[in-house]
Amino acid sequence: MEEGKKKKSDFSAISINRITAGRYREFSKKISKSHTLTLELMMDFFEGANISPKNKYLMDHMGFEHRLNKRFDYIEELLRRMEREQLKPTHNKLKKLFEYAENEEKDRKESLEFEKRMFEQSLKQNRITQYDNYILKENWKNERTRILKILYQVKLEKPRFGKAYFKLDMEQSDLESLKESLKQEL
Repeated sequence: MEEGKKKKSDFSAISINRITAGRYREFSKKISKSHTLTLELMMDFFEGANISPKNKYLMDHMGFEHRLNKRFDYIEELLRRMEREQLKPTHNKLKKLFEYAENEEKDRKESLEFEKRMFEQSLKQNRITQYDNYILKENWKNERTRILKILYQVKLEKPRFGKAYFKLDMEQSDLESLKESLKQEL
């Protein structure tokens, strides 16, 4: 409605329930300056969108959408609570586990360095102690078990045509780690 017509127009009274009128006044304050303009905006919206409050399918759809939104809100809250109560403690436990593994690896490297120094010192003195002999035997046992593990992964392949051959059934990551460990030992 234009501003000029607004001042000249006549008003008409409509009987509305007091509670509904109070709700309308609160709603109208949020939407526009006057009650008439609010009502016109609402009617334009419903007519422009071709929406009727009596349309059963539309109301069912809106109710379904509202229930669906409530379920999504519930799922979101559930995920947030689960993250707070379950994932963070699990994350902390894994973090401690990795820190422990790092410390163990560091200790192992230090002990290997100590053993290597002791062995080198004994070689300089041209004698092998009982401790050196024990370390050599342990290293030999470790190498033997590692080689046996690799040999158990070797399979004999007999193709229909051609010669039989041996195949190493090993993951690529295991092969790479074996190569890396052999490089480090040199």
